[in-house]
Amino acid sequence: MDISYNAIGWEDRVTLALCTLFESFGYNRYRMAKFEPYDMYMENKNFLKSSSVITFPDSSGRLMALKPDVTMSVVKNTSAEEFSKKVYYAENVFRMERDTHEYREVKQIGLEFIGDDGFYPEAETILLAAKSLEILSSDFVLCVSHMDILHGLLEKCGADGKTAEAVIDAVSRRMPHKLSDTGLDESTLSLLSDMISLPADAKEAIAKLRELDICSCYVDELQKVYDVLENAGFADRMRIDFSIINDAHYYNGIAFAGYINGVPRDVLSGGRYDNLMTRFGKKQRALGFAVYIGALTRYFEKKNEFDADVLLVYGDKPVCEVLNAVEKIAASGKKVRAFRDKPDNFTAHETVIL
Repeated sequence: MDISYNAIGWEDRVTLALCTLFESFGYNRYRMAKFEPYDMYMENKNFLKSSSVITFPDSSGRLMALKPDVTMSVVKNTSAEEFSKKVYYAENVFRMERDTHEYREVKQIGLEFIGDDGFYPEAETILLAAKSLEILSSDFVLCVSHMDILHGLLEKCGADGKTAEAVIDAVSRRMPHKLSDTGLDESTLSLLSDMISLPADAKEAIAKLRELDICSCYVDELQKVYDVLENAGFADRMRIDFSIINDAHYYNGIAFAGYINGVPRDVLSGGRYDNLMTRFGKKQRALGFAVYIGALTRYFEKKNEFDADVLLVYGDKPVCEVLNAVEKIAASGKKVRAFRDKPDNFTAHETVIL
């Protein structure tokens, strides 16, 4: 029997397309074959999207975690001697909902590029992030930041503790007016305000950053990201957005988030996390991203207008004759349901009386 691609649900189609994309770039499938200890996640809870973790005791009484994250598992199971490792995953993780505070099992597809030298890992990861968003929707934007720019600026002006938290909060919320309460000098406030209010066009935004004389080596990295996306035809999809801020204890360098039209939250996020590798005693550099498939269900799942394409009413016909009729309809690519009598509250595009 030939399988109709259209008969596959949107989630399975997206999963197949993303996994095929990652495989074609040399990534190998990573499977979480076992549960990780709860302690590992709690020692690094700020790295998680949610610090609430479902736990259970194993047969020896050790407390285990019910898959809140995949990246940490990849890092833990990476040898410190590996020069380069490229893996992707399609796993169900268990997270607490931001709004309802209820736990949900959600599908997450992502990749990790561990090791290697130079800028190539960033270039490939950024390109695959854009291609992944394009699989979800042609109407997308990829917002890119650089963790070291903001944190370097905070360190330079001596902002720490509550002052640093207030600045990060104002920048992450894109609220320049809140900066005035931080007690920073006027030149720093003006600089931060300009960073929040960069032009939408990425090329213009990079030019503005050069005018502001901000950490030229980091701006050069943003320029390289732009060059990669421009070469791939995605330049108009890139935005420079310093509201993308991750925990500096784990992340550094390039950070990014992806959005598609019609979904009021990020559907992809990632970046470089060398500091997490260091916390696990690994010397390699690393970066990656995740696509939040589970968060898209309510926006992409379309309710079928009919329960089936064909309703077959067979009455007292012999079973073999009914099965032959069902097989013939199914072979034409239509979804069919067979009933002895026409049921109430069942809808079909077409009704066939056998």
